[in-house]
Amino acid sequence: MQPPATTSGGEIGRRALLLSIGALALTFLVPVLGLALGVFAVAACVRAWRALSARQRSIALPVIGLLVSLASLCLAGMVLWVQTYFSGELGGYAECMKGAGTSTSQQACVGQLERAIQHRLPFMPAGSVKIPFPP
Repeated sequence: MQPPATTSGGEIGRRALLLSIGALALTFLVPVLGLALGVFAVAACVRAWRALSARQRSIALPVIGLLVSLASLCLAGMVLWVQTYFSGELGGYAECMKGAGTSTSQQACVGQLERAIQHRLPFMPAGSVKIPFPP
């Protein structure tokens, strides 16, 4: 049986940072998977931080990775909350877009989505919800 391979301090920090960058990138593609990878990235960054501080090495990369993965977790959490809170409105928009063949009917679907979001958010004044680009 071989002893476990030793890893240099810089390599541990780089791995943690790359995992957190991957979590941020995955958050933009699939927020649920980005959230899951963000949790693993936080754990990897904390482990790298502890390992490097025990070796008296620089902890800059794990700290940056921890900050990036925490930002990824916050962003993924907000996206998931918005998708969950407005799931009915977004589902209605998707159904409307199935039958929208012209740009006028697509604009009508966007207007319907804006009114549905405005109805869901009672503190917004009438006509204040404008979607700059269709989802």
